[in-house]
Amino acid sequence: MLGILVAGVIAYLVPDEFFARYLGGELSSLLIMLVVGIPLYICASASTPVAAAMVLKGLSPGAALVFLLAGPATNAATITIVYRYWGRAATLVYLACIAVCSLTLGWLVNRLYAWSGIDILSWVYAGEEAASPLAVASAVLLLAMLAWQLVPWGKKSACCGG
Repeated sequence: MLGILVAGVIAYLVPDEFFARYLGGELSSLLIMLVVGIPLYICASASTPVAAAMVLKGLSPGAALVFLLAGPATNAATITIVYRYWGRAATLVYLACIAVCSLTLGWLVNRLYAWSGIDILSWVYAGEEAASPLAVASAVLLLAMLAWQLVPWGKKSACCGG
């Protein structure tokens, strides 16, 4: 839910082409997203809508992939466990592997998009003229499912015998 909220804030407040304008070239955007993703405590479920919102605001697909790979793989809980069980050297190797793999795959994704001429924004905005009945029904169903989870409905607590 937090990821959807943050994605909504990005979509509403961040100007179009913000990331393309301010993150510089391809390599710098990949590196910046790596630096942002590594210390950020974010799970894969939360990072996906955030990355999608950033792509819609001008971030390259490869830089979004770097964020998607580095963030969840290097959160504080994971680093703490790796450090506790395998020590400092293994933790540094783990972080280096995540960084190199993320940057390489992000660069390859950008090359694939450039080679194939795919424009993500044209896919997203192609059918934006009017919401289809299926899109409206899907949104209503999603909201109903979220509301269902937030309402207690008389469920007993799993803790303390409640």
